[in-house]
Amino acid sequence: MRWTRKGIVAEIQQLHRDGAALNYAAAEAHYLQLMRAAAWHFGTWRHAVETAGIDYSALSKYRRWGRDRIIERIRELHHEGADLSWRSISLEIDPALAAAALRPNGFASWRQAIAAAGLDIEEVARYQAWDAERVIQEIHALHREKKPMSSKLVQINNQSLFCAARRRFGSWDEALSAAGLDVSQIRLRQPAQRIARSTRKSTVQSSRKTSRSPRQHKASGESFAAGDAAIRATNPAHTSSNTTVVQRSQPPLSKSRRSNKSTTAQLATTKTIAINRATSQRTTGTRNKSVVPPASRSSRTAPPKALRATTATHKA
Repeated sequence: MRWTRKGIVAEIQQLHRDGAALNYAAAEAHYLQLMRAAAWHFGTWRHAVETAGIDYSALSKYRRWGRDRIIERIRELHHEGADLSWRSISLEIDPALAAAALRPNGFASWRQAIAAAGLDIEEVARYQAWDAERVIQEIHALHREKKPMSSKLVQINNQSLFCAARRRFGSWDEALSAAGLDVSQIRLRQPAQRIARSTRKSTVQSSRKTSRSPRQHKASGESFAAGDAAIRATNPAHTSSNTTVVQRSQPPLSKSRRSNKSTTAQLATTKTIAINRATSQRTTGTRNKSVVPPASRSSRTAPPKALRATTATHKA
């Protein structure tokens, strides 16, 4: 069949009336000859379909992104209550929308795309951007409401503010100073330090009262010796009883010392047994040698007569 421009247009219109799929993939799979003829006469399949009076964008399953479609999709997501922050859109909700919004035929930024849809990024995004001015405003709001503003409590109650303050000012104390607040009145660590210092001081004083100096120990020892000498002079029997008491008052050996002592005794016993065995073995060997006499010449076995005669003949 020889295709002409009129014939191609008429065939496309007929297929459209019959409800056939005329997108590029379907035409390539089912109407390859028609598609090649259309590309020959019209340059592209899309141009041939549009020449037949058919909207090709309505036929194509792949929807091209333009500004209007980007705005329409953003409003649709806002109506559904979705998070319209850049992180959520680009990673979870609709990455294709995020990529299309930053293309050359889209918008310069995601914030600009949100504004083109008639929305405020600060209201629709769950993640709020923190700058230095906003951090100071939040600190002033906490101070007006008389809420706890120590570093520890702010980390627990308002972690986003604390992290933003550290990013913008380096530390929470620096953020408080930038907001015009006195850090020493807000910080909770000073009372705790004073309590710890006073507790440490009282502990040292009590330990000094209860402890003795070497001079005091020496004096107490001398007085004890003098008293013991006086008792011995008045009561001679006190020496033996005192010795007995001292011997009984000696502390018992610890478990490790008892085990060391028993181990030493076991080693000594084992060594003694080994020496006795060696001595007995040497004694037994000596006795056996003395019992068995050396062989005498007379007891040696003489060769038989036939063997002697044969030996004599060989010698001759």
